[in-house]
Order: sequence, then C-alpha cells, then structure tokens
Amino acid sequence: MEVLGTHWLRRIIARIPPLTVYEGQDTRTGTPVMVLKGTEGRPLEGPALLPFLEALEDAWVLEWPLGAVPLSHYLGVADLERLAVWVRAMAQALKDLEAQGVAYAPRAELCLVKGRRVWLAGAGLKALEGDGRQALLELAKALAGERFEEFPLREALERGDLEALLAPQEAASEALPQEPPPEEPKKRPLPVEEEAPPEPPKAEPPPPSPSRPKVIRIEEKDEPPFPVVEPKNPGRRRILWLLPLLLVLLGLFLFRPRPQGQGPYAVEFRTEPPSEKAEVYLLEAPPGSRLQPGTLLLTAPGRAEVDAPGVYRLRIRVPGRDPVDYLLEVPGPPLTIRVR
Repeated sequence: MEVLGTHWLRRIIARIPPLTVYEGQDTRTGTPVMVLKGTEGRPLEGPALLPFLEALEDAWVLEWPLGAVPLSHYLGVADLERLAVWVRAMAQALKDLEAQGVAYAPRAELCLVKGRRVWLAGAGLKALEGDGRQALLELAKALAGERFEEFPLREALERGDLEALLAPQEAASEALPQEPPPEEPKKRPLPVEEEAPPEPPKAEPPPPSPSRPKVIRIEEKDEPPFPVVEPKNPGRRRILWLLPLLLVLLGLFLFRPRPQGQGPYAVEFRTEPPSEKAEVYLLEAPPGSRLQPGTLLLTAPGRAEVDAPGVYRLRIRVPGRDPVDYLLEVPGPPLTIRVR
C-alpha cells in the first residue's frame, strides 16, 4: 500500500491523464480522504464541492464524507426520483462555477453521494475542464440506463438549460393560460303563490267520564320472603390469583433482550462478464453488526445477507488480479463487479 505524506493510498478510483484519483485514509485519524495526484490548477470551494484539506507535492487531499460512495456505483441502476435530486444539485454547482469562469466536466468516479447529498471533486483542475452541460447529460444517461427516456428532466438536459433544471416543476403548469370557468345558466324565478293561512286547530272534546271503577290488583311477589344465599364460585378466586402471574410473564416478554441486528439485508453481487468469479471478504462492519472481519461473504455472482444497515468495507479478489477494497452502503442497489 502506497503512502503519501500522512495518508495511505488504498486503491485507484480513476485515471484521467495526467490525473490519478485514489481512495485514501489518514494514518493519524483513520478518516477516509480522496487524493488527486498530478494536479495542475487551483482548488475551489463551494457548498457542493468536496472540502479541500491540504496540498502536497503535485497532489491535493480532499475530505471524503463518512458513508459517501462514488456515483459510479449507481451506473445503470439509479432511482429516477433520487437521480433528479442529484442532477439539480450538480446543475446548481455547474452554474456557480460558470459564474466564476470555470469550465468543469463532472465524472461519475469523482462525484460522491450519500442519500440525497452530492459532492463534486477536482473543480479547478485543468485535467477536468470541459463542457459541463454536455458532461451532465452523458452522466445522467449512464446512471438512468434504459430508463432515460422516462426521466422527467431529459428534455432540459438535452437542451443544456440549467435554468429549467433548477426551476420548480410547478412553474410550467402555472405559465399556461387557464380557461375561465363555464358560466352557470341563469335560473328563472318561479311564480310564488300565496298560501291561505292555516285554520286554527279545533279544541278536542273532554274525555268521557269513566263508567267503571278502577281496579287495583294485589299479587304475590316473585321474590321469596327470606334472603337467598348463592354458593361461592371458586373459579373467580383462581382467576384473581392468576392475573399477577400473567402480568409478570407479559413484562418479561416485552423487556426481554433482543439481538442488535435487525436483518437480514440481502445484497446482490453481479460480475461482468457473468462467467467471471470473484471472492468477497468482509474487512469492516458497521456498528450493530455481528459479522466478523475476515469472513468470506460469498463467491460472486450471487446474493449475500448481512444483519445490519450501514457501510461495509469489503475486499474483492479475482483470480489473476490485485485485490480491490470497496465501501458498500446497505441497503442499496445491486453491485456489479466488472473484470477487465
């Protein structure tokens, strides 16, 4: 493993001559970093740019947000709704860079994402200069894959209209002229006929006096003249004794210790071409996982199960090639291992 200053260079992410991009790690703190070797230009700062940490010999060291992964992990499998959020964020960053006179073409390997956040790396380098709007279109096509025709921002990307990408979707509907509501037909008043006042109710004649005397019947009471003592039910007393025991058992069940993992979470690994085989080992697991480092998860292609969400550090071995370390976010889309 190569060392540059106080940083380990764990693996190469991309080669863009004369630029080489590494995934690195600070030897003092253990935090992940991105190292760009062969830099020529000046570092820039912005809300959507990776924070600049230090400059070394013809190299830049940028901060790598914890849990973030390169956008190249989602090539061909990106969710269209989340892709729209990433495209709008990158369009805003490109607009800000154009206002500074900087031409920057984003690359999938140099864009990190975590959830709905996106960061761009290498803005200000001569090796990454280019048409940012055309590069954003090609990047969206690669991420959406076969579903690019369904992407709602496709037309704005093809026109290279950053303003349309940043405008809210409701603006188009508000710009259309609205038709006036149809007029309701006028109702003609109906002729009103005066009603005659109601006649006062006639007084009812008084009831006739009864001709027969009232009869009062005195019958025997249904209840006996002495108190009735019912036999005690022993079943009720047993139920009263069982209630505290049931409450104690219910409390023990509710407050029983539970395992930390909430899995399993299925992770699908693919190889390209499918005939290739790749061994996937676990190097680091997130908090809450019971998996032990050094475990062979599976031999790809196939599906593995992990017991907790988070970021897993994996080592992928392909016969005849150098091993590659990889950060995998769970849950997430399938991972494709391309063997070249």
